[in-house]
Amino acid sequence: MTQFDSVKKSFNLITGKTGRQSKVFRSLSDWASTVYRFLTTYDLYGSHSLDTLLSKVGQAKFELVGITYTGRSIINQAKIFKGTNIPENVEVITEGAEAIRRYLIDPELRHEALSQAVINLRVDYENLHEAMDKEHRRLIS
Repeated sequence: MTQFDSVKKSFNLITGKTGRQSKVFRSLSDWASTVYRFLTTYDLYGSHSLDTLLSKVGQAKFELVGITYTGRSIINQAKIFKGTNIPENVEVITEGAEAIRRYLIDPELRHEALSQAVINLRVDYENLHEAMDKEHRRLIS
């Protein structure tokens, strides 16, 4: 570690930036685990079948509302991670969850776009997970 990095790390500890980032990172991790739990509960993470999702539409819509609501507040909090894709990834996942909820409400949209929206949500979750791993390694170093 260079002398500048050491001074920067000490300054961040004194100003509380590290603590704020850790708190936001915990909130972000909790939200991301909710997204992952949604994907696994409805067999959307490893499979291309929508049967489980379509058999529990009411419960899925309720969970998607929670993901969307919490995600909107996380977007602003995640802006503390400058120079990362985390805020953009959270925003894309939030919009994707809202789109899936809309597709579940409207039967015409359900057949047209639901499958692609689920695939996009899975990919966006993977992108967020990768960005969070990089940021976590940076925070603990």
